[in-house]
Order: sequence, then C-alpha cells, then structure tokens
Amino acid sequence: MMITRAERGEQVQSGHQGSIDRGVYVYGIVYHREKLPEELPSVGDGEAEVDLASYGKLSALVSEVQLSRPLGTREDLLAHERVLDALAAEATVIPMRFGSVVSNKEAVINELLAPHEGHFNETLSELAGLVQFTVRGRYANNTHLREIVSEEPEIQELRAVVQDMPEDAGYAERLRLGELVNNAVVRKREVDTETLISSLENSSAAFVSHAVAGEDDAMHVAFLVDREAVAQFEHELDELGGQWGGRLNLRLIGPLAPYDFLPEA
Repeated sequence: MMITRAERGEQVQSGHQGSIDRGVYVYGIVYHREKLPEELPSVGDGEAEVDLASYGKLSALVSEVQLSRPLGTREDLLAHERVLDALAAEATVIPMRFGSVVSNKEAVINELLAPHEGHFNETLSELAGLVQFTVRGRYANNTHLREIVSEEPEIQELRAVVQDMPEDAGYAERLRLGELVNNAVVRKREVDTETLISSLENSSAAFVSHAVAGEDDAMHVAFLVDREAVAQFEHELDELGGQWGGRLNLRLIGPLAPYDFLPEA
C-alpha cells in the first residue's frame, strides 16, 4: 500500500545523491490539469509555489524545496495535508508519502509518473467521485463512566467496597476495579463505534476504524463517501449526534484526500 504519512524527521529521499541544495517536493497525483487552487501553502520555507508536473493523463502536485534542513516539522506536515485536502475538495487525489522529494521536475516525470502510470491511472479510476471524511467522537463529562457503573453490577459492588477502604489499603481490589472499568470502556467504545458505522452505512462506500488514545475518546473512523452522497452522510451524522447529545460529541473532518483508502500496489 502506498504510504501517505511519514514520521517526523524522516530523511528526505532524493532522486540523486550528492551535494544538491534544492529538490522538488511531491504532494500527490491527480488527473491531468492545467491549474491549481490559488494560495496553496507549500512545504519548506512556505515561499515556493505549488506547481504541476504532467505526463499523459496524470499530473503531480510539486513545489521546490530547500534541502539544507530536514523536512518533518509540524508546519511541513500541515502544509502537505492542506495542499492535498484543498485538491480533494474538488478532485480525486492520490496522497504521496510525507517527505517525498526528487531532484527536479524531470525526475518527477521520469522516475515517478512514467514508470507507475498504469497504477496511478487505475487508482484514480477506483477512487473517482469518492472523498474521505473522518469522524472523531469524545464522551462528554465522563458520561460513559457513569453508564458503566450503572450497567455493570460487579463494578458497582467493587467500587462501593473500595470507597469504604483506607487509601493505603485494598491494592488488589483497586487493581481489579481498574481492570474491570478499562475492559468495560473498551466494550462501550466498540458498541458506539458499531452504532456510528451502521448509522452511516447507507451513505458511505467504505470505512476504516482506528484505535483511540485519550481516556474520553470514543471513536476515530474514516469513511469513504461518494461526493453525491455527502449531504446525506452529513444529515445522518447530524441525526446520530442529536441522539447522542449531551453524552457523546462528534466532530466531522473533511473533505480529505483518501489517506486511508488507497489500494495496494
């Protein structure tokens, strides 16, 4: 699978080795086009203009970049994503790995577009008319924990026992209580994520569920949505958000480039 993101500080890849102080950064691939949206940011010093390198039916989004410093700052990553997402709002785009640099525009054509023309055309065809939206959910005011206590008799009973113990006692009981609560939170997240996915299945073509990290995080799911179904998708999400009002807050991010739905090479 084509990788769309890189770890911070990843070394820049160059089409040629040696003392080269400038290269060409590659953001992604789109169907051939003559112009780009205005005022796109760029990776690096932010002053380079995002341009196009074209071959056949394909165009690569590129900009010149200084190689005197490694890429990988938060500003670089945000610029990379903003360029891709700006294009995704109006066209199908294949995101490239964050930090992808070659020596010049000719190398973009000769080393990237020409050798992989068939794969890129096939991928753009598969993703035509589709765009990614990401939904993140967070539990409000520890509602999920209160639900767990009321729904799980063992947790309720053990919690009452622990509350009556001195702070320096009941280590085993407190450990057991923590395990029970953690497992119950995992189950609740799974149930709520399944509810989200089933509520949006009629308006989405595919989904990818990601793990969450924060204590109050409920879900992180990416959806692939047909552009013609976006209004329906947003309406169904609003309805679910209304049902969960005061319990779970939903955040919709998009339209985005299809980072999570690139077919295997």
